[in-house]
Formats: sequence, C-alpha cells, structure tokens
Amino acid sequence: MCGALLLPRKKNESSFIRGGNSSNVKQLRSIRIENLNELCLEVLRKYNVNLVEVIICIDKQGVARYLINEPPINLELQKLYESLMENLYTSYFSLESFEDLKKALEKLSSELNLENLLHKYYDIVIYYVYRDVKGYGILDVVLRDEGVEDIELSHWSKPITVVHRDFLSYEALMTNIQFQSDEEARNFIDRLAIKCGKSISIRKPELHATLPEGFRIAATIGEPIGSSPTFDIRKLTAVPIDIITLIKQGVVDHKVAALLWLVNDAKLFYVVIGGSGSGKTTLLNAFLQLSNPNWKIIVVQDIPEIKLPLRPRFIQFYGEDSEELLQRCITALRYRPDMLVVGEVRGKEITALVRAVASGSGSATTFHASTPEEYEMALRGLLSQDLYTMLSLNTALMIYVSRMRRGYRVERKIWKVFEKVGDEWREIFVPDKVDSILKSYTIKRLSKRLLRDDIEAEYEYRLKILENMSQGYESVERILRRFYGI
Repeated sequence: MCGALLLPRKKNESSFIRGGNSSNVKQLRSIRIENLNELCLEVLRKYNVNLVEVIICIDKQGVARYLINEPPINLELQKLYESLMENLYTSYFSLESFEDLKKALEKLSSELNLENLLHKYYDIVIYYVYRDVKGYGILDVVLRDEGVEDIELSHWSKPITVVHRDFLSYEALMTNIQFQSDEEARNFIDRLAIKCGKSISIRKPELHATLPEGFRIAATIGEPIGSSPTFDIRKLTAVPIDIITLIKQGVVDHKVAALLWLVNDAKLFYVVIGGSGSGKTTLLNAFLQLSNPNWKIIVVQDIPEIKLPLRPRFIQFYGEDSEELLQRCITALRYRPDMLVVGEVRGKEITALVRAVASGSGSATTFHASTPEEYEMALRGLLSQDLYTMLSLNTALMIYVSRMRRGYRVERKIWKVFEKVGDEWREIFVPDKVDSILKSYTIKRLSKRLLRDDIEAEYEYRLKILENMSQGYESVERILRRFYGI
C-alpha cells in the first residue's frame, strides 16, 4: 500500500459540481503564519522546502519556534482543489509517481473545463494535491525537511514539535502545525500505519514500524493506552553519516576512530552506550564502515537503522521481538559472518553476541546505559552467570555517547571510552584530557590479536589517514578500498 495509489473511476460519469462538498473530500487546509513580525522576537533562519517557507525563530515568550508558510489559498483555489480531489477519488488512475499525478490532474481539468484555473494555480494546486494524496498532509514539510531529525506529537491538542539538527541547543522547536481534533490525529496515525503496510486499532493500539522513506515511527492510538494519540517519527538518512563528518562535527575524536578501526580488524566486541536520542546508532554505523569492505557483516535489528549501502556482502535480518531477533542471530551465525551486529540489545538476542564472541566473529551493539555499572547490571539481568562473565570479560571497549548541555549549547559527543581489564573498567579517553590509548591494555591486546609488534605505529598511521580523509560516505569508502587493496 506504499506504492501505487489506484483510485476508482465511476463509469459514464457525466455530471460535475464545481466546488461540490463530497463527504470524502476534506476542505483544503493551509498551514501559515501571517503575523510573523508580531510573533517572532528574533529570526534565526529562513529557508524553503519546495514551495514552503520555513522560519526558525525565538518568539516574544522566549520559545524556539519552527514555523511553516505554505502557499496562500483563496476561495477560487479552494473550489478548484475540492473539484479535482472529488473527481480524483472517483476515478481510475494509477499514481505511481509525481508525473502520474500531474497527468491525472491535467486530464481531469480538461474533462471538467477547468484548464484555465489549473494553469493559473498550477504549482500551488499540484503541491496541495500531492501533499494530501501521496504525501503526509499537514506534516509533509517537516518530513521532507532534511534538517529535521525527530517529529513528535505529545497530545492532539498541542502543536507538533520537531528536533532540528542545526538547533539542538533548543532541544525541541514548537511548530505551527496542530491537529484540530482527537479524530483527526487518530486518522493521521492510521494513515501512517497504512503507508507502513501495518494497522493500528483498539485491539492493537501501538505501532512500531518504518515508513517507506526509511523513517522509524512509534505511535499510540490513545485509549486504552493514554488520553490522546501520540507519535514519534525519527528520520534516518538514506546514506549514513560517515566517520569524517562526525569527527568534523566534534562528535568523535579521531583518536577514538583510529582505535575502533583497529578493534574492528581484530574482531573484538565493543558496545556503544548512551540514552535515547544520543546518537548511538549513528555512531555505530560510522564505526562499522571502518572495516574491510569485503567483509561479510550481518546486522540484526527490528528497524533498518544500520546501513552499509556500498558493501556487497552486507546482510540485514529483521525481527519484531526478542524471540525473533534471537532466531535471526542464530541464523546469522550459520552464515559465518566476519561481524555480527545487533542494532540494539533489549533481550534474549544478547546470547547470540556471546556465541559470536566465542566463535571468533567480530561483534558490536548499542545499549541503553550511561555507566559501566548500568551496563553490567543490564547484562546480569539478561544472561546466566557463565554467559554474563564471558561477555563482560570479552567486552573490549565501551563507548559512552550523550547529548549534553554545555552553557547555551547542546553537544552530541563521545564523552568517555572505557576498556575492560579483569573486573575493572578503566577510562582511556575523555575529551580535552590527556588520553591513555597508547598505554592501554586494549593496544596490547590488539598487538597480539593482529600479530603486530608495531601496533603503535599502525595506530599512528591510521590516525594520519583519518586526518587526511575527505568528508562523504563514498569518499571514506573509496579510501578504505584502497587501504585494504581492493
């Protein structure tokens, strides 16, 4: 249901009421902010997403706002929209693409003698019809805005909020997009579920799925779970963020990147920990790219967040719960992977990581935790004593990433890197402090594992490569292929 939209056409339809109020055709709704100067105290940025103006500002109450100005509408445009929509929904048109929709509207306008009006408002009416037929309605702009990372609805009566990657210091920006009723919010979530090929209802009031664009959505329909429909949409980029971009953004120190590059080659187990929205998956994805491009890397996850699009031997398995994820992991181990990665550990699937460690496969995962103690506590709750001891002792590195406020700024950053030595966790990296990476037990371990007496020189060599690499996923991949002689 995410592909073509096939609309039924009535046979021998000859009558047409201009501006007719079909019960199936809703009135055109435009999201606009007319009193911008009265509302905003300081405009931080203005830009366009197609025909829509986006304004990010601080209002007179000190609230950070994300405002959209869709094209203005008048009565003539309103009636044209309703006429075309009414006939579109009672016609047979296969709308596979944007071009198909334009052709359908041109054909309808010709049949209905509305060609002049269509040409007068061509771009605007195409925008609104596409938004409401193939797009995401009033949320279409924020879903298309590449700067927006998260879109949140906490209650139908409150404005939608968004997280913008260039304005993280404000946490969330309040939009001028708001549902007009509980029913409208429910219908919208139902529409999102249909786009994902799933359903949501009173019997199954929660939705965990992926939109056709690869965006992750979690939603509830309201009662019996809560007092209102809610959702959170996390927008994942089609091409993952590369390690050099993260280094230039200050998220990763190049010393940590060089260390993880060696850890990948040695097939040691590591874990990225942090809270929700801290960037764990983005970080793990970038670390995984620092590996041999010819390796077979299998990722088991509930939603396709980790991607290695240029790798010919990259395999993804999916499961909706811990039982399914565990089974997928067991299947993955039979494929003899160079690395087995679990997108995020929540339950029984962690036992497969123990098997991967025991089999000599490389492995990595992410974990909701903020300290080594929290990580250890979670492991104890998920594993038997023997398996816990084995995985704990074989966790080479723990990378703690978090989104923290420093003054007026919010930074996503690796704040600590720990290594496991016996029963003790030792800090080997903290930003703005002298690191002990070259003196660490991990470096000694890497020397033995990679059979390199000059491991310090190899580490320094990879540091220089990273320092001279250009940003861009394809650029990093090209350098890696050259490094490994592929």
